[in-house]
Amino acid sequence: MDWFEQNQQAAAVLDALTASICVLDLDGNIVAVNDAWRRFSAANNGSGDYVGDSYLQVCDRAAGDDRGDAQDIASAVRDVLAGRRSLMETEYPCPSADEQRWFLLRVTELRDRNGNRTGAVVSHQDVTSRKLLEERLKLIADTDELTGLPNRRKFLRLASAALQTVKKSGASVSLIVLDLDRFKHVNDTLGHDAGDETLRQIADQLSRGLRPGDILARWGGEELVVLLPDTDQWGGILLAERLRARIQSHSIETTAASFSVTASFGVTQLLDKDDDLRSALARADKALYDAKEAGRNRVRALSPKVVRQQVA
Repeated sequence: MDWFEQNQQAAAVLDALTASICVLDLDGNIVAVNDAWRRFSAANNGSGDYVGDSYLQVCDRAAGDDRGDAQDIASAVRDVLAGRRSLMETEYPCPSADEQRWFLLRVTELRDRNGNRTGAVVSHQDVTSRKLLEERLKLIADTDELTGLPNRRKFLRLASAALQTVKKSGASVSLIVLDLDRFKHVNDTLGHDAGDETLRQIADQLSRGLRPGDILARWGGEELVVLLPDTDQWGGILLAERLRARIQSHSIETTAASFSVTASFGVTQLLDKDDDLRSALARADKALYDAKEAGRNRVRALSPKVVRQQVA
């Protein structure tokens, strides 16, 4: 007599659930599965319902990208079966041939009427829709709607992490702050639609002029920022000059008119003495101000001497 025949009421409940569920004995052998488990197995080229097989060995046999997750799951199942924990929950990826999927795994200890441990119940609930929605919302929260670039929030997170790398390893990381010159004139004379299109095209031009690994973000208004990993201040100045020339030579095409714009750049290098990112941003802003004061459409950086004085 199998487990379902001995536990007909519980079996009916399990078959009514959408999660793929199996019941394990204390040795980790699968003694019963529900209908959702059977359907999932059949749809994914499974070898039957696995009743009689060791759930732990199935996990241990997992290979490729899933191996790490499978071993973690097996370890947690062993803990529940041994009584070291009564419940375990985790989410894990389970890609198919044509889509990415996510499942919520829940392992719960199983006891008889006398309170003795008899095994565990393992459920796999498809949570792909929720995960995709979470990823979409995260992308929206981190992305500037107009340009499609990372926004200030995401840039601060990435740049703060880069500063910690500088402090720990002494890596060279530079920061560029740039501002479109006389951008208000574009909005005032051609309209905000033309201004928006200008920002989109400039963002595209800057992206094309950067290296893999460089991070471009919209800081706000007509101001953008660039994080340059593995780049000292001189390297940041050279790249900023190439970007400046690229913007100047690009013809902005809008429904209102064709025209060009220029930008001013401030460059600094992140320092291990910086308390936080605000110090580096302040230096870059000061250099940007110097570029504006010097006539716009140029690159400026604080000299190493000025940098040392500011952080001394």
